[in-house]
Amino acid sequence: MRLGLVSIGWIAALCAARPAAGAEAEAEAEAEWSPAVEEARAPHHGRSLWQMGAGLAVGTAGYWALMRRNVADWDNPRPLSRFDGSAWVLDNNSIGVNFLGHPYTGGVAYSFARGNHQSVTGAFAYSFLTSLLWELVIEFKEKVSVNDVLVTPGAGLPIGEALHKLGLYLDTGHHDSVALSALRALFGTGVVVDRALDGRPEPRVTSRDSLGFSSKVWHDFALSYGAGVIEAPGVNDYARYEGGLRLRLVTLEGYGRPLAFGAGFYGAEISTLGLRVEASAHGAGMAVEADTVLAGYHAQSLSRRGGALEGASFTVGSSVGFDYLRSSANRYGAVEDAVRQPGPDLSYHAPNRREQYGALQLPGLAVELRLLQRWGGLELASRLQPSFAGLGAPAFYDWAAEHLEERSKHVLHRQGYFYGWGVAAHVSASLALGALRGGFQLTYGAYRSQDGWDRHPEQLSADVKVTGDFLSYQGRFGVAPSPTTSLALTLGVRRFRADAGGYDRTARGVERGVTASWLF
Repeated sequence: MRLGLVSIGWIAALCAARPAAGAEAEAEAEAEWSPAVEEARAPHHGRSLWQMGAGLAVGTAGYWALMRRNVADWDNPRPLSRFDGSAWVLDNNSIGVNFLGHPYTGGVAYSFARGNHQSVTGAFAYSFLTSLLWELVIEFKEKVSVNDVLVTPGAGLPIGEALHKLGLYLDTGHHDSVALSALRALFGTGVVVDRALDGRPEPRVTSRDSLGFSSKVWHDFALSYGAGVIEAPGVNDYARYEGGLRLRLVTLEGYGRPLAFGAGFYGAEISTLGLRVEASAHGAGMAVEADTVLAGYHAQSLSRRGGALEGASFTVGSSVGFDYLRSSANRYGAVEDAVRQPGPDLSYHAPNRREQYGALQLPGLAVELRLLQRWGGLELASRLQPSFAGLGAPAFYDWAAEHLEERSKHVLHRQGYFYGWGVAAHVSASLALGALRGGFQLTYGAYRSQDGWDRHPEQLSADVKVTGDFLSYQGRFGVAPSPTTSLALTLGVRRFRADAGGYDRTARGVERGVTASWLF
């Protein structure tokens, strides 16, 4: 279950083939670049297969080089049990490995396949096949991890699609810049490799946006920094600082431009990727979000008046998403009390006070509305999706303290979170009235534990049922000194709640602060 090693293999494949320059490259020099031109290219199946093989080979070498570390996960299941389902389990790795490392690796595999001109479905198939081969063949001495097979390619899709779009966007910039070339190689590796192996010249771009890249990819980038005071019952108030970057890229032809049209789409044309880090005197943490609208319908009626866009747009479709939060930056009295409870005499019982939430948001409903007028604008977005998640459950330590002779879910004892199925919702709104700015964001997920798939069923004496939910919302109000900068006061709440075998705990903190944002 060390699939993160595989991503090195795709990087090793950069120079594994010669460029194939020729008539196609000459024609390329005459054609103007667009996302539609990229999508129309014939997929390189052979290249995708050998890149997948290279990734698996390098990952295998790394896995066996770290044999002493990996031996702790060796179960030596019967070969047939890997195919009849009896060796399929939920593993007990950290939430960082399962809901960040594996999704990132799945995203790399997906983005390389997309860079080879595979369709969204084709790229997902390559990512899924890579994950399945790793679990069934490479890790033959371990049980098959159901969560890895599901989350690696599933969460890898929205991450990888956003990286692919970012790679296409960066590839349209000037190719004589060393800094830009480094950014392309880092964030758009699959696109860079494909262009090099094809021997194609740099894209011909005639219409550039404010950043110097093709205007045929609509973008909305935001950089933010904030500071606030956190209030939580049972602990002293403390300061927390955070910074974030959010990218939104759309390859749907005509999107956001002064045009009126309505069109269906089915090529995952709308992608969002966000990263946020936070820190306090207690520690640090990281949050990641990704979302891709796979298919749907978009309608807009926009025109340019006096240099500004006016009109409205509406999008409805189905999206797949990913959310991750793991943080030691916050303290809650309820959690501190829970981790101090007496625990069973087990070598793998290790109380965890971190905030933990990782979720694959399965295909569900996506709705977006955008209204632009002379007085300002209004933007609304919502998601409602089935969800598979790992969620922290400090309430388990209360149950364990009252059942010292019992042994329950291994992942709860060892990592402090449980796997569950449920539903997730995301809502966001932003309002501009002249120089005034307002906004609201909400994330909610509720889950019921998946029982009966423990990594070590022979050790269980009580498979405790767990339910829980995660809620985070924030409102902001401020001013915009310029069209691209804003300063806002914020008020928000973050809450974790769990019930383990009838014992419940709620951790809740209120944040009051200020945030500065820059749009570019």
